[in-house]
Amino acid sequence: MIDGAGRRGAIPVGWAAVLVCLVIGSAAVQIMGRSGADARPVRAPVVVIGVAGLAWGDIRADQTPHLWRLLTGGTAAGAATVRTTGGSACASDGWLSLSAGQAAVGPRTGAGECVPLPAVRDTGRGARVTRWDRLVDAQRRSEFSPLPGVLGRALAEHEGCETAVGPGAAIALARPDGTVARYRATVDDAALRCPVTVIDGGQVVESGSGRLASLARIDAFAGEVLRRLGGEVTVLVQGVTEPPGGTPHLAVSMVRGPVTTSRPDPALLTVTSTRWGGVVRLLDVPSTLVDAAGAPEPAEFSGAPISLGRTRPTNATKTVHELGAVTTTDQTLRRWAGLLLVIVAGSQLVLFAAAIVRRRSSGRGRRAFAGATLVLSVIPVSMYLVSLTRWWHSPFPDVTLWGALAVTVAVAVVPVALLPARPLWHAPLAVSLLTFSVLVVDAATGTLLHRASPFGPSALYGGRYYGFGNSTFAVFSVAALVLAGAAAAELTARGRRPAATAAVAAIGTVAVAVDTWPAWGADVGGGLALIPGVAVLAFTIAGVRLTPVRLAAVGSAAVAVVAAVGVADWLRPPASRTHAGRFVQEVLDGQAWQLVERKAGYALGSLAGGPVAWGTALVLALLVMAVARPERFAPAWSHAALREWPALRPTLAAVLTTCVIGAVVNDYGIRLVTFGLVTLLPVVALSCARAGGTAPARTPSPTPSLDVDTCPD
Repeated sequence: MIDGAGRRGAIPVGWAAVLVCLVIGSAAVQIMGRSGADARPVRAPVVVIGVAGLAWGDIRADQTPHLWRLLTGGTAAGAATVRTTGGSACASDGWLSLSAGQAAVGPRTGAGECVPLPAVRDTGRGARVTRWDRLVDAQRRSEFSPLPGVLGRALAEHEGCETAVGPGAAIALARPDGTVARYRATVDDAALRCPVTVIDGGQVVESGSGRLASLARIDAFAGEVLRRLGGEVTVLVQGVTEPPGGTPHLAVSMVRGPVTTSRPDPALLTVTSTRWGGVVRLLDVPSTLVDAAGAPEPAEFSGAPISLGRTRPTNATKTVHELGAVTTTDQTLRRWAGLLLVIVAGSQLVLFAAAIVRRRSSGRGRRAFAGATLVLSVIPVSMYLVSLTRWWHSPFPDVTLWGALAVTVAVAVVPVALLPARPLWHAPLAVSLLTFSVLVVDAATGTLLHRASPFGPSALYGGRYYGFGNSTFAVFSVAALVLAGAAAAELTARGRRPAATAAVAAIGTVAVAVDTWPAWGADVGGGLALIPGVAVLAFTIAGVRLTPVRLAAVGSAAVAVVAAVGVADWLRPPASRTHAGRFVQEVLDGQAWQLVERKAGYALGSLAGGPVAWGTALVLALLVMAVARPERFAPAWSHAALREWPALRPTLAAVLTTCVIGAVVNDYGIRLVTFGLVTLLPVVALSCARAGGTAPARTPSPTPSLDVDTCPD
């Protein structure tokens, strides 16, 4: 880094940051331009063997020999997200989700227990699922308003030849009125003559010897079906629910057919809805079946056809371990992610409260405070860098995760700690540049770091699998704005205010592009919050007054950018669209209001999130007052920092603008602000500590205004 009086001809820190961003953005274009979907392995005729509760830990040579031989024979494999409800899974949940192409829930008893699958009655011209009305009525408890029967209707309208074997399969292939054109209670050769056959392979029971016996029956049944199938038939062995017992697991998904057997090496399954090699969703199976049959994709479906991804290990044991590790990783993260956030946020609150109460401290106390805030400032980026350690392969993943996080934090702290204390913005610039660059590179390479990050997505719960989730957006947007504010301060200190404004605009443009573009961050809604924050900072650095007209223009520009990206995504094939393109389709279909209403409910519900949510709201309110009236509400020890770093106040205003708008337009609500403040507050506190502690008792010099010229020439 270069101090404020850097040598003539040296590259300014601000322009170096812009150069890094532009290079990374260019690399992202090239990397994403080379990516593409591989062959689709499921083609008609296709036979689906659905098993409720089948997990990868069940696939063993001595326990399920037929399925094990299937895996060793070059079968493509993946771990499938099958969770469709917040509570314990029932078999009917999975079969109904296949039927609707959306997350569905089966009926429960008054005690919340699973209701057995309904019987199937022969009608003479087919069959009918009994108590179908009860299955449809149960969807009132689902927030997605699914309509059972969509898969059956789509296949019937195309060719009208699909066969269901067993009660679960009848639910999957039933039409909206509960009728099934072709039904068999058991497997025979006639049942396998249609382009699409779905077979209920049974259910794994809860535990003990009964579980082993049920696995043996399921394996023997699958072996009999496989014996009847010729080499030209594609078979999909698919877990349709989590294993019983309430513990989330990813299910088995295996495909064998002409496409997989023609490959020299076995592959992992993948799908555009996850962009995660080896991870697919149960909701992708309906899209896969209609695609295999050549039928049009129903608008109600929320999945995409399954494809072949990267090569998997030829050794079946290694494949089972690799796919089972996805579950182990996610279970470990879900155990600790919430606690980790509470520890980080709580530590910051205690530390800052102590600093406010103890207005004067010794030089040693200030150094200790600065050291603590420095450590806290690199924790957000360390949450992603920890994935580089591959901690989940350890025999003790819980302990290894914490150890790896400690090592990552230590490695990130060292270069920042070596920077000089002046000017104040160099340490924030270094931390934010590191965070920003890591997340840009991660977006460009498929968000690989997210998959084992405590701030990342959950494959088990079926949230966002790729791009920037809500927590990552908060970390990324704060890092981008702090980076822009620090770069502007460096250039302004050199008397180059036009360049400072250009740097803010350049960094903001890269940030918005990376966050919103479907091939990178895929967080189109984030642009609604990030663009106004960038505009607030750029206008203030340029000395342009923030009038209501200009703010309205900024808001309109944000909506226009988001709409343009959404339409561009919508113009792609339906299977390749992200949630942005699907939202455009929902607008056209008149169904968008349900999504908006559901997300608004989530956002409001976040306010009841307990002490962390309430503490976030309190700190947010205090920060807004401190930025609006620093001479009255800002802590005394922050006045020196506000004087030495004139761009600090507009930077804070920009961050708060983005966080507040993000909380309003995003279903994460106040939790998004929590992640933003966890990223912001340590770098601000570090700057205040290095500014020298408390201000004189007299009223400090006015800090820059947000609506007038704020930066010295």
